[in-house]
Amino acid sequence: MAKFVGMRPRDFERRYVYRTRHLLRLRMPRHSQCHFLGEEGCSIHPAKPTQCRIFPFWPELVDSKREWLKTAAWCPGIGKGPLIQIESARGQAEEMREAYPGMYG
Repeated sequence: MAKFVGMRPRDFERRYVYRTRHLLRLRMPRHSQCHFLGEEGCSIHPAKPTQCRIFPFWPELVDSKREWLKTAAWCPGIGKGPLIQIESARGQAEEMREAYPGMYG
């Protein structure tokens, strides 16, 4: 992502990333869901990480109707566009599990 936005990795991390014990996470801005999500959509679409590319088909959302509905309350994309078959959503959720085994192990 740093290369995509024309930054050195160290500078990108200092500005947009925070570390937990086992993970790197993008910082959440105060007034939006993501620094890179604007009116026209994702400004780093070709370089976005797995969790962004797969959202909203995360395991915790696909596996729980309650969590799906809670997320749908604030996500402008849920319920829009073509219908995604549940098997496709489950396949994407599995990709997320494989990409982040520490979170879904």
